[in-house]
Amino acid sequence: MEPNHRAPQGNPSADRRPATTEDRRPQAADRRPPTEEEPEGLAWKGALAVALVVGGLVVWRACSTPDDAAESAPAPSSAASAPGDPGDPAATAQPSAPRCATAGPAPFVIGDAPPASAPRDAGSEQGAGGGAADTPEDLAPFAVEVGRGTTFAGGFAVGAQRDAEGGTVAMVATLSADGARGKLVRLARSRGDMDPPVVAGAGGAILAAMLEPNAGGRAIKIARVEGEHVTWGAELAEGRDESLALDIAASGDRAVIVWDDVTRDGKRSRIMLASADVGSLRSVTSPRPVSQPSTDAETPRVIARPGGYWLAYIARAEEPARKAAAKAGEEANEDTAAAGETIAHQWLEVVPLDETGALTATPRAVTPKDGHVLAYDLTLGEDDGVVLAFRDDDTPSGSIGGRISAVLVRLGGVGEPRVLVGGERDHDTPPEAALGVGAGVPALLRGAAGPGAQGPGRAAGDRDAAAVWLAIANASGPTQLATLTARGELEGGLRAEPALGRGEPIAASADALLVAHPAGKAMKLEVLRCASAASPGK
Repeated sequence: MEPNHRAPQGNPSADRRPATTEDRRPQAADRRPPTEEEPEGLAWKGALAVALVVGGLVVWRACSTPDDAAESAPAPSSAASAPGDPGDPAATAQPSAPRCATAGPAPFVIGDAPPASAPRDAGSEQGAGGGAADTPEDLAPFAVEVGRGTTFAGGFAVGAQRDAEGGTVAMVATLSADGARGKLVRLARSRGDMDPPVVAGAGGAILAAMLEPNAGGRAIKIARVEGEHVTWGAELAEGRDESLALDIAASGDRAVIVWDDVTRDGKRSRIMLASADVGSLRSVTSPRPVSQPSTDAETPRVIARPGGYWLAYIARAEEPARKAAAKAGEEANEDTAAAGETIAHQWLEVVPLDETGALTATPRAVTPKDGHVLAYDLTLGEDDGVVLAFRDDDTPSGSIGGRISAVLVRLGGVGEPRVLVGGERDHDTPPEAALGVGAGVPALLRGAAGPGAQGPGRAAGDRDAAAVWLAIANASGPTQLATLTARGELEGGLRAEPALGRGEPIAASADALLVAHPAGKAMKLEVLRCASAASPGK
């Protein structure tokens, strides 16, 4: 076929190109009748034009992307331009300011602290509370043990015990209110596998009670500590009960000591009480039971109130199904019985005492009798009442789950238990209660200061105006901290504190927490300045 017969078909490559401004002139040239000398020139010119167009499109797209992105970005809303608007949901999502800060220059160390570790890099691992993550060396066997702390005129005090002198030595550690000065006062050698001494403040002195094995079972030894001087009082017979539960409190000129012991027939446990003179510890009353004869009671706690004390303990009963099986003779024998922990109904009972330790009312249940109270703590509440926080869970000890609730008990009546954390919640329960509690148990510490602690008609230091710290220590994560009102209602969020980490709060004053941090075989005691809400501008 002749060349001029192919010309009307045009250049196929040129026909498939987009019709851009740059193409128009070459297309006009293509429409000219080609001569016999140009068929090969048209082919390479068309290919060059295609390459130029494609390259131009690539350059145009690359240069125009920022402009297009800017045009497609949404314009800022008026709400975003006003971050201070209280109705803006974004404003409520701001990170919470820390409520606690270190008070003293350095912690007070009981025992031999491990060597200081190398400083962490800025990007190193952090704990969930914002502080440095704990290492395996933070917990060690045969380490120093501490019990519950207390406050007295000189600051803080806590019972402790450590390996020394070829055995275990019981002692009392004291810290000044600012945590700057601390000292240890030796009490005695501790024989057997006992808990640290329990302590209570009595003005400028500290009362301590500890268990000591003897030929008849165990004895309770009471001491009064003033400065570095220790005065021992009379011993109380405790029997052969396996429980190590023991508590002491002082109100006025008398102090009461409570513990649990089994009955003579060994069928149930009961709460025992004795009182002593605070000054000499010599005027000691004979131990007497204060729980109901038909009640199986254990784990007593006592706290001083104006004009007397509050006594609380756990009461228990077998579940109906198990009791019915035992009555019908269907109880399996030891060879066929399945090993495990018995889950029994357990509830809290509370009774007020006068200054001599005598009951002023009949003990009454303050939590449901079909519940499963595993652990609890108590502190003074509104109108000289008592606030109790307890963990209720029908799973074996150490399991995660369950819920933590609180109840206020007054001399005139008992309030309704209120779920604070975990479990199924009522519609009016705070959203913080959706958090799990792990395997932790509650600790209540009276004296959380913060905005609103003083108001019309309330003087500084008014105990009804002070809030209550709720702490939940958990081996699997950082300690959670929240504040409760004097009625036991959750106030603010339950969250970790960077300064607290995995430490365990063991005592509190109006504006400070005494925190225990394990450090290898040693124990560090540190005072943190805390407020129930961060101050404005901080």
